[in-house]
Amino acid sequence: MADKKESKTIRFLGLSIPLLLMGYVLSIGPLVALTYDADMKSHNPQIEKFLIRFYAPLTWVADQNAYLGQAFISYIEFCRGSEITDAD
Repeated sequence: MADKKESKTIRFLGLSIPLLLMGYVLSIGPLVALTYDADMKSHNPQIEKFLIRFYAPLTWVADQNAYLGQAFISYIEFCRGSEITDAD
């Protein structure tokens, strides 16, 4: 009986951890689209600070790899429905 319970727990963790990680990565696009306007100005600075901290590991990975960085920006642009341009 204990073996059956252990296998269910292992199966649950084996499925839930990858799904949660995928949800974390995919959630940045919609949250950026909801938080920023067309000029990439934040609607709420407190939410912006939270997003910057919460997604710091993801942005660090994107900064370390050019391919992942471009995929990261493309995904955010897709979710926003517009291109991100530099204000410089």
